[in-house]
Amino acid sequence: MRARGAAALAALLALAGCDSGQTNEPSLPPPHLISGPIDLPAGCTTRTPSPDHPGEPSLAADPTDPRELVAVWQENRSPGDVGDVVAVSHNGGASWSRAALPSVMPCTGGPYAHAADPWVSIGRDGVIYVSALVARPPTSAGTTRDVVVSISRDHGSTWEGPAVVESATTPPSFPDKEAILADPHRPGLAYLVWAEYGATENTVSSVNQVFFTRTTDAGRSWSKPAPIYSGRDEAQQNQLLMTAGGVLLDVFVEGSSLPGTPHPPPLPVKIRVLRSTDQGQTWSAPIDAANFTFTNAVDPGTGAQLRFFGQDIAATVAGNAVYVAWFENHADFSTILVARSEDAGRRWRAPQVVVREKPEAFLPTLAVAGDATVGMLWFDFRHFVSGSSALTTDVWFSSSRDRGAHWTERHAAGPFDLRSASKGSTGPFIGDYMGLVGLPDGFAAAFVQARPQSRHGPTDVFFSRIADSTLR
Repeated sequence: MRARGAAALAALLALAGCDSGQTNEPSLPPPHLISGPIDLPAGCTTRTPSPDHPGEPSLAADPTDPRELVAVWQENRSPGDVGDVVAVSHNGGASWSRAALPSVMPCTGGPYAHAADPWVSIGRDGVIYVSALVARPPTSAGTTRDVVVSISRDHGSTWEGPAVVESATTPPSFPDKEAILADPHRPGLAYLVWAEYGATENTVSSVNQVFFTRTTDAGRSWSKPAPIYSGRDEAQQNQLLMTAGGVLLDVFVEGSSLPGTPHPPPLPVKIRVLRSTDQGQTWSAPIDAANFTFTNAVDPGTGAQLRFFGQDIAATVAGNAVYVAWFENHADFSTILVARSEDAGRRWRAPQVVVREKPEAFLPTLAVAGDATVGMLWFDFRHFVSGSSALTTDVWFSSSRDRGAHWTERHAAGPFDLRSASKGSTGPFIGDYMGLVGLPDGFAAAFVQARPQSRHGPTDVFFSRIADSTLR
């Protein structure tokens, strides 16, 4: 299967003239650190806290005032005292304030033992929505996992306690990887989607459903969760988008079983799209956007598993154009590809190779600026030296001003040693996604780096403002 995937990709490169259209330009201005110590109530911590190692940041900009930015990430202390952290900027990212979301973890007055998968979106009325997947302490009946939404109505100064929109106990159910979207056109509307698996005491099914709920009153109430897709395979990494014409899209990756174990075999998967023209009340049948080979990233020095899988797709919209990106790691090269639809997700063009690197490029993130410039953030190991004790990793940014035909590449941050990040079950953890949003005059990015760039622990979250003037 690996050979067939590599052959198909080689043919694609030949059709593209063996050139992604990528050109190199000077580095972007250096990012600045936005994570750090969090004030907790006196007496909350009964042990010496472990070093901070934040990961998986999400980022949003107020659609009516791009100076208002909100970033959220999971703090990843063990055991967890903090949970998800929210950082707010009122001046376009020049300065930030940060705090733990209240009423989530015990140290913030909440009932949960773990918080993960934070996602943030801001409505036209300035309401900020932060969704998360949280878990209560296990009991003899199982572990209860909730999908929750925290809301701020005053630009992040105060936060309401999390509203539970779904609660499931494992066994028999296992919710995973939610994403939230505030309607960019209609104040008070927001949409939430997640994957939900069947589970026994020891296993989680490889087949799941995609669940959806929405609010029409700015988060004061939510509709009863209902499945919007029930396939025969596994659907993951759901992301919600809204086109200029008001079409709501759910973009996800689907395969017979998306591996989460070390060194999975290459697997044919597809990116699919559900469309709704009535704000999520009804949905179309799934539309195939792209087919590709599911692979994972490995440490090029040791061959060890890294937590970057083919399901780590990204999607964005520009008017009624839709873009999706993914990475593939093959025997002697890796690629990041982008596919595009010009008609709100109905029909899709053949994918374009944007990045081709050896040893590996991974974890793309997409956004579109106000002038329709497409931006992509990603990581790669191009500067890694064989035999080195450090896994040299850099952050890169590419932009296209002609709807993805040609791309200009710039170094965004790094280098850092990915091996120095805290270890998860499948390798060093910095997150399954990063934050990138389009602004009227460029982009804003939130991403994770490890040592020596990090200052407060194994990892830190960094922010970059990418001005339009640097993209010309």
